[in-house]
Amino acid sequence: MFEQDVAGLIKALRANKNDEGRVIEAALNETRKEIKSKDIEVKAAAVLKLVYLEMLGHSIAFASFAIVECMSSTKYHIKSVGYLAASQCFDKETEVAVLVVNLVKKDLLSPPTPLFSTSPSTLTVAHLLSTLSSVALLLTPSLARDLAPDLLSMLSHSRPQVRKQTVLVMWRVCRAWPGVVELGTGREERGEDPWLERLRERLGDDDPGVVSATVNLICELARKDPGPYLPLAPELFGLLQSSTNNWMLIKIIKLFAVLTPIEPRLVKKLVPPLTNLIETTPAMSLLYECIQTSIVGGMLSGRDGEVLATTCVEKLKGFLEDVDQNLRYISLLALVKILPTHPHLVATHHDTILTCVDDPDMSIRLRALDLVEGMVDRRSLQAIVERLMTHLRPSASASTATAASRLQAHQADATAPPISPPAVSSTYRISLVALVLRMCAQGTYAHVSNFEWYIDTLVDLAYLALSFPPTDASGAASGPSLGVRIRDQLVDVAARVRAIRPYAVQKMAVILGDETFLEHGDACEISEVLGAAAWICGEYCRELQDPRPVIASLFGHSTTASLPSPVLASYIHNGVKVYASWLSSLSASWSESHLVQIRSVTAALEVQLAGAASSSDVELQERAAELGQLLELVRRGLDAPRPPHVPDPYANPADEEAGEDGGFENSPAPLPPACLDLLAPLFFAHELNPVNPKAQGLVAIPDGLNLDLPVVGASSKGKARVLLGAESEDDVDDFGRPLGRKVKEEAVGDGKKKKGVKGKGVRKGRRRDEEDDPEEMARLKADRLERQRDDPYYVGGSSPLPPSTSSDIDSIPIVHLSLSDLVPSKPKKAPRPRPPTPPPVHIDIDGELPEGAALLAAPLVQVPVEPAVPAEEESTVAVETKAEEGTVLKVVKKKRKDPSGKPKKKKAVEPALEA
Repeated sequence: MFEQDVAGLIKALRANKNDEGRVIEAALNETRKEIKSKDIEVKAAAVLKLVYLEMLGHSIAFASFAIVECMSSTKYHIKSVGYLAASQCFDKETEVAVLVVNLVKKDLLSPPTPLFSTSPSTLTVAHLLSTLSSVALLLTPSLARDLAPDLLSMLSHSRPQVRKQTVLVMWRVCRAWPGVVELGTGREERGEDPWLERLRERLGDDDPGVVSATVNLICELARKDPGPYLPLAPELFGLLQSSTNNWMLIKIIKLFAVLTPIEPRLVKKLVPPLTNLIETTPAMSLLYECIQTSIVGGMLSGRDGEVLATTCVEKLKGFLEDVDQNLRYISLLALVKILPTHPHLVATHHDTILTCVDDPDMSIRLRALDLVEGMVDRRSLQAIVERLMTHLRPSASASTATAASRLQAHQADATAPPISPPAVSSTYRISLVALVLRMCAQGTYAHVSNFEWYIDTLVDLAYLALSFPPTDASGAASGPSLGVRIRDQLVDVAARVRAIRPYAVQKMAVILGDETFLEHGDACEISEVLGAAAWICGEYCRELQDPRPVIASLFGHSTTASLPSPVLASYIHNGVKVYASWLSSLSASWSESHLVQIRSVTAALEVQLAGAASSSDVELQERAAELGQLLELVRRGLDAPRPPHVPDPYANPADEEAGEDGGFENSPAPLPPACLDLLAPLFFAHELNPVNPKAQGLVAIPDGLNLDLPVVGASSKGKARVLLGAESEDDVDDFGRPLGRKVKEEAVGDGKKKKGVKGKGVRKGRRRDEEDDPEEMARLKADRLERQRDDPYYVGGSSPLPPSTSSDIDSIPIVHLSLSDLVPSKPKKAPRPRPPTPPPVHIDIDGELPEGAALLAAPLVQVPVEPAVPAEEESTVAVETKAEEGTVLKVVKKKRKDPSGKPKKKKAVEPALEA
């Protein structure tokens, strides 16, 4: 059935596809017999068939010795079969691996015969190259250690093919045994690194193939540890200037990309040749590597770097306009890295980058969005956001063509208008919403010029998010959900921008009355937007023209049935705030006709609060119970009798007569109920503003408060013992509490008393009348601070610095200073202030700070110096003071001498903070 070669085995397997197992089993049995043959040709053919069977997953460990026999043959084709089988089958556990070491060393050290030798049993250069190629696959740590000295000597072989193959094998040797770089060759006695010297010799080799292989070896080794190969920079720089091999130039440029962070002086040397290569090379791969190295190596800074950056951006523009998707993608990657240092250069290609946002390839589109986020400014924000919003809105005329057909059509007609964006996934749409929110919130809304537009955009995003699937819109894997992000933006904008509050309240009132959010908001967590709308309408309810529709929306029956508990708690709290503001406005313009309406609204609110008070959510239950009690007070105030209106004795009598002639009754109308103004002070006594993140750290410690003193001292503990009626001073604990003891029992019958048994675990208290020991207090304080440091529920400050142990004041050296040696420094001229462009809308960026803390954090400014006056009069000297409100100028008298030698007084203005 079989022939004695691998071709017959392959034909038999193809002819028996339904019964391959039987054919393979027969082949294995036959090869077991063939490897025992004395004919080396038959044995080699059997080994070759076993190599094929091993590729199919069958073990050939039984033929290990036959493989070694083939490797020891002097015939090239048999030796190559043996090395192939060994490199594929041998591993660390192979028993005959010891024989391979000596065999390989023998083949490497045997001198090759002349090129035209006719002897069939001599070693030629082809044998040597085959051995080297197989050694690369055979290498184990022990084999690499044994062969490393011989391979190093072969780096100086007379044949360039052997030198090239040896250099390539050295990469595998270095991976298997890194100690090869530390082998000595005698050159270390002259202060040279033998490994680097051999690499330097090969970099100067006459054969280009050897040089290219050496550069490849250095590049791979330097990727892990570039430091040792920095001395080879001069040779590599020479090759960079003289070589015309693009692939070798790519390796050299990659090598310099990892060397420049170690040696920054290389940047100045590399800028001219890299600039020349970028401007002249037609190879796209080499051009991109030059640009990549210029970015990574920090070569785009300085005067020369600006020119290089301009050149790089111009070349990348050509990549962006190419029809090849790969070139467009790598150009966007490079521009993303250039953007932080040269945004003005990237902004010149604004339109080209925006066209990539509509690309059918999603990877190109995502990289373009990274660039758009960095290019946005005050002028382009609205246009960019409007363009991105088209990807969120579903298009009714979207084509059903595949991405491949769209790409082919676009490549066929490069002059055609941009193709419409295809259908995108919900994950991409969610990331797009997050991108819009990040762009608009950059620098605390520094790029937003029209906040009414931004409020409308946030509302549109909330409506668009209703169409996202619930599993994707939750955003659990990528952080807060879309509803939480939009909610935070709405609340933050309304709190920081005062001018936008009326418009924001108007839009939020519309959202509260829309039932779309009530039907779908809970599923995709957009109900958080309703919580923000309720908070804005409640906090700034005085901007509402008619609060009654908002009260009806916040306390409607459908609301309590669909919203989650946290949002519903915000609803009832802010609904009562709107209700309190409405009552306060009615009190200012009171009419008896309002009483019926107030009673009906109050009764409806009490019913809703009573239902919420029975909720299982603790927060909702507590809020509803407290607010229900407040509404009960209002209702009782409405039923309470009211005093009549007392006329003003200083009023004009003519007005009273006019009133009587007008038909009014003589009895005055009653005053409005006092309960109308009961709730407003609870909610609107202080304005709620954003708080500075550093406000807590700037709170000053009150005078007389020492945080290091114990709260309960020795005297307090003595008083506690007296108040608690302790029987003896020894029977109290450290806090003055009496220790528990068992009461002595009396025996019944014989009248004898039995001694009571002291309870277990009761320790005897110690006297604390004396003053606390300072060392003991210090130890207790250190223990307390250590416990607080490890306590995750304790919010503490930074640990204080250890006090200085040196108390010898006399050991401090005294330095004598002479006033004549001091040279008066010239006053620095204040820089001419640039007139800032006032923003159209004031944004509260810093937030609130505690009283007095703003003065401490304010920068120093110079008060202009007044002109000098004669010496006989008093003059005013300008000093530095704080540029904040609340700074008081205090006049301090200072003496100076007049020409007669007598000291005169001089006034100086010094800053003094208000207490």
